Amino acid sequence: MARGQEDFAHIGPGTLAGRFLRRFWQPIFLAADLIKGRPVRVEALGEFFTLYRGESGDVHLVQDRCPHRQTSLSLGWVVGEDIRCFYHGWTFAGDGRCTHMPAEKKSFAEKVRCKAYRVEEYLGLIFAYLGEEEAPPLPRFPEVERIDGIRLVSAHPVPCNYFQRIENDLDELHVHFVHNVSTDQYGLDEFPEIRVTETQYGIFREGIRKGGGANATRTAHWMMPNIHFVDLPPSPDNQDWTIHLAWRVPVNDVSMTTFSISLRRGDPNDPNLRETKRAPLVPDPTFLSEEILAGRMRIQDVDPNYRGLFVVQDNVALAGQGRIVDRSLDRLGQSDKGITLLRKLWDRELKALKAGKPLKDWHRPKERLSLLVNAPTNMADMTS
Repeated sequence: MARGQEDFAHIGPGTLAGRFLRRFWQPIFLAADLIKGRPVRVEALGEFFTLYRGESGDVHLVQDRCPHRQTSLSLGWVVGEDIRCFYHGWTFAGDGRCTHMPAEKKSFAEKVRCKAYRVEEYLGLIFAYLGEEEAPPLPRFPEVERIDGIRLVSAHPVPCNYFQRIENDLDELHVHFVHNVSTDQYGLDEFPEIRVTETQYGIFREGIRKGGGANATRTAHWMMPNIHFVDLPPSPDNQDWTIHLAWRVPVNDVSMTTFSISLRRGDPNDPNLRETKRAPLVPDPTFLSEEILAGRMRIQDVDPNYRGLFVVQDNVALAGQGRIVDRSLDRLGQSDKGITLLRKLWDRELKALKAGKPLKDWHRPKERLSLLVNAPTNMADMTS
């Protein structure tokens, strides 16, 4: 935490940053991985939850611990749309009502509830609203709703605090160094002039370049509180630019998960265009990242054609700061304009939340947002 700033890093229940993040929908699981009748234990924002798919296929999210004797409900059974505790059979509906309590009176069951949360499936992800307030509508992303290519849905862990990852989203310059093995291959060699603008949804970022080819002006939309929408440059497994939408979701204070949707271009008349869960990476990028951070490997030892190279490169740069960085030691320069604005906006919002004052109504426009691969953006429609 920099001097005079609120704490962005700690996100458990009751923390300022945790309260702020809980005011927004967050993805917590890949929809394809949630099998009907098989509950799972999910950790998000420093808490555990039980997530399950009922017999109808509907998704439900409840508190992890049974109110009876605190056994994890994820160890139990799905019965219709209910979850039954493994320990003593107490059974709860998806809305938290106790529907069955063996060996106890019905009047007692009517007094017991477990906490339940709003969930929605969208774009291959399961989203949850974990705040105490009434849930707002789940934001929609028309840019990736229509499949005119291959839509890849994935999740991968990042071994550091989430705020380090979202700061990296506002850092255009790091591409030239962290990812230089790849950028050298396709000729991105002109350092950008950084421009950032506060918008109604967050920050519009530009990396101004004057050259042709790969040295085009690159744009990105960063959306409060933890969403990055950007064109990804060519990589070892894809030689074209990719539309990429990513949520940086804290697991706890020292780790996070990136949930992402990538839309690769293709012929819209191709019958093979589809949505698919991305295949696991082999070797696992988390293993490679930890080997490099421990000094048993160097980043140069990773095959430049490895599909997870970008993930490993970012993981190493970010966790190399420490699992939670001390921002009071930072010396930011003019190329860090995005990070400076990001911290300013977060500090402003957390101070307002702390004082009980109104927060900004962050929302994205209903229209499709533009990137390098599509039409220019009308900034007048986005600015605050």
